[in-house]
Amino acid sequence: MTRISLVGAGPGDPELLTIKGRRVIEQADVIIYDRLVNPLLLYLAKADATFIYCGKEPHKHSLRQTKINETIVEQALSGKQVVRLKGGDPAVFGRVGEEMDWINQYGIDYEVIPGITAASAASIYAGIPLTHREHCSHATLATGHRAIDGLPSLQTLDKGTYAFYMGIENLTEICLQIADKKLPVAVIEWGTLGKQKTIIGDVGTIIHKVKAAAIHNPAMILIGDVVKEHHGKSWFEKLPLFGKNYLLVSSKPLRFEQVTSYTEKGAYVWAVATADQRFDTIHQRILHETACWDEIVFLDSEAANLLARLEKRIGVSHSEKGFVG
Repeated sequence: MTRISLVGAGPGDPELLTIKGRRVIEQADVIIYDRLVNPLLLYLAKADATFIYCGKEPHKHSLRQTKINETIVEQALSGKQVVRLKGGDPAVFGRVGEEMDWINQYGIDYEVIPGITAASAASIYAGIPLTHREHCSHATLATGHRAIDGLPSLQTLDKGTYAFYMGIENLTEICLQIADKKLPVAVIEWGTLGKQKTIIGDVGTIIHKVKAAAIHNPAMILIGDVVKEHHGKSWFEKLPLFGKNYLLVSSKPLRFEQVTSYTEKGAYVWAVATADQRFDTIHQRILHETACWDEIVFLDSEAANLLARLEKRIGVSHSEKGFVG
């Protein structure tokens, strides 16, 4: 039996998880997950599964990569079924190669389950195809949080598209290396989620526009003529609940379809389901970051009491705004 699954969680929309990824999450004894994984996916886990957070944030790390590698192997050697859950696709700037090398040293069986990467998903959720016959003969995926001296073709970008991951801090440096200041640029923050923001400009204006809109990572930067295919609000941004924040609360186990009935309409959703303390730190972070909910939906008669107890336990408070029986 394969003991370790290295799984791509996709870019944020919970329905972009693959069927195979869902199956191994449901079977896992231990889930080691990243910051950019939508934590709603953890509701697919067994009631007795252990969650280990290893999220990396700019300039600080919850777990260093070496410690992550060691944790994966230690859990597998103890007889656990381990899922290493990574945002997007694990093989696109996800350091899966390092984890594979480490696991191979111990002779442990493993599998890699690809996920949808942010370049293709965020771009099309913003209404921009990553490639287009009239504009783009190739696309280049590049990490944007490191020095970009190794990308001399930025000077010309001949009939191509550059997709920079996590490049907001280096946006000025990226733009300085591009000669054509009229070249279109799109910056997509929190792509595929209901809180997605899309900023359109060109090489000469995008830095000012991004600062004015207070855009931060996680964000995808698209540079090239293909951005001309953006025509106002995208299909995703036109969904009826796009831009709305919903907090779902249930004192009973939550069905995944209850969540996706909101996200499929474009909403940003978090859920509080049962008094499961494995989620306390996640609840605390998300309820703290989201100061205002458009609606708090109580899915049963005991849900309001559950939320009140949780808020007292984690020190976060929200007013009651709605009830759905």
